[in-house]
Parts: sequence; C-alpha cells; structure tokens
Amino acid sequence: MGRFRAVMVGVAGFGKELAMGAATSKQLHMVGAYDTQMQFLGEFRRTYDVKLYPSYEAILADKSVEGVILATPNDTHLGLITRAAAADKHVFVEKPITNTIADARAAIKACKDAGVTLMVGHVARRTPAARMARKTIESGALGKIVLIEGHIAHRGGLDLTPQSWRWYKERCPGGPVMQLAIHTIDTFHYLMGPTKSVSAKISRLATPAEIEDTGVIALEFESGILGFGRIAYAVPGSTFTHVYGSEAILSFDRMEREFQIRHRDGHVEPSPPLAPVNATADELDEFARCARTGSKPETAGEEGLLALAVVIAALRSSKEGRSVAIKEVLEE
Repeated sequence: MGRFRAVMVGVAGFGKELAMGAATSKQLHMVGAYDTQMQFLGEFRRTYDVKLYPSYEAILADKSVEGVILATPNDTHLGLITRAAAADKHVFVEKPITNTIADARAAIKACKDAGVTLMVGHVARRTPAARMARKTIESGALGKIVLIEGHIAHRGGLDLTPQSWRWYKERCPGGPVMQLAIHTIDTFHYLMGPTKSVSAKISRLATPAEIEDTGVIALEFESGILGFGRIAYAVPGSTFTHVYGSEAILSFDRMEREFQIRHRDGHVEPSPPLAPVNATADELDEFARCARTGSKPETAGEEGLLALAVVIAALRSSKEGRSVAIKEVLEE
C-alpha cells in the first residue's frame, strides 16, 4: 500500500516541527499542505515538494488522502476533527485536543463513530530522557516514589500581539497552562499515572496579552504520589523534571537530553547513553501504523482528554481558590 498519505494543516508555529518529523517518517508520507495564511504556504512549498491545497474542503474531497495532521489554533480543533472524521480521514491533532471537555468528548465520539483514528500530539513523553525515566522508575532504582516536580517556561508571552490567537483568553484559556503545562501534565501521567485532584494559582504578571503568563500547580495522583509544576510564559526558556524516591532522585531535561540519578549516599550516577530520537517522526509513524491497523495510539483521544482535564481543573482552582477533583471536571 505504500506509506500512509497525510496532509499538513497549519504550517506555521509547531506545524514546522511536525512537518520536519513527517519529512523523515518511515510510515507516513506528507503529500500536501494547507494553511489559511497564504504567505506561510509559500515558504513551506520552498522547503517541501508537496501539493498545496486551496481549502480544507479540497483535502477532505481528495480520496487519495488518508489522514490530516492538524497544527492549528486550539479553538479550531473540534470543527476540523469532526469534518475530517465525517470524510473518513484519520486525525492527528497537536495538543491540546481541544479547549474544553465538551469539545474533547465530541471529537472523540466523532472519530469513534466514523471508525477513524484520533491521535493527540503529546510529544514530550517520547523524548529519550522521558523514556529512560520511565524505565528507571519501573526498575525500582529510586525506591518508593513520593514526589515529582516539573518546570517548563519560555518568553513567548512577551512577544504576543493582538494578531496572534494566543493573545486572547477565549481562544487560549490559561495561556501557558494550556500551551506549556500540558506537556508536563501528560509526562506526569506517563510516569506517575492519572491525576486525582489539583490546586493551582495562575497570574498575569508580565505579558501584554489578555492571557495569564505564570502559574504553579500542585497535583495529587490517584496513586497518592504528589506532584508540583511551574509554568511561565515570560522568562528565558528552560525545562526540567525531578522524580523523588526514597533511595534516589532522578533529574532530567527532555530538551537538553540531560539525565542524572543522585543516590541517597550522595553518589551521582553518570547518565546512560540516550540515543537521539526524532520524537515527532516517532509519533507520526505510530499515527500511520494505528490508522492502517486500527490499533490504539499511545496518546489517543482519551489521553488528550485526561491532560486537558488537569488544565481545566487548574484554571478552576486558581479562579475559585479551592482544590478541584478531576472527577468533578470529567463528570460535567
């Protein structure tokens, strides 16, 4: 049958990263692209020899196209997903799955009813450091896990203008909580399991935009383990994760491929070799395989829904000054 034929929808922002992954995918063939901003398409076409589609409708009408890769503003996801499902196209959507729980459930249902694959792009868990962290935790080398801490930040909030959809609270609720913390949340779920409850404080301190730019989130996982996340949209870029166990502390930076274990006697274990991995190509390979075989992706709609639920709970907690149970959010 050849490689799975997919079209990029949204070629600016993180769409560029996904396009680079698609270009090196062994399972997926990027056959075309579409963006509402024509200037982005011109630049894209100079890099990739693909067909440029004049509209989303043209993609859906093309029977040779098997799926779409959506890297569009959050508030467009539901409409694009449901239309693709109705046209029998498989869907890869960059996180978050949608902006609301109701929309996420509708997207999941549309794809399930149509019998098409829905995969959510939570790439952070696929980095070599995150994969090695899971193996280390499962080995028992850290002892009893009691706490996980994560941090993710960059200064993108300072550069926003009213021309950007991320400027507006209605289109990008929670700012970096929705855009950045969701990486940490999904990685936490990958390493620790589902979240039970959330307490958070989120503020707007530096960005000129409507959205918040700084936040702290405390989590209780269903296992009883506790978690803590920091997010900022107005400081130099940085990421790290610490996992605290009774026997050792694991620290890793998924962006810099740094990995370290400090044992209780003070001995620091050298980092094992972390093979370079193109994480976006890896997730698109899986998307193509799942679409062809009908198997469930690692980050399907349900995983996207759970990560989104923590974001929604954090926003509610900050607004109402109380701890919010994930069950409360999901049952609405």
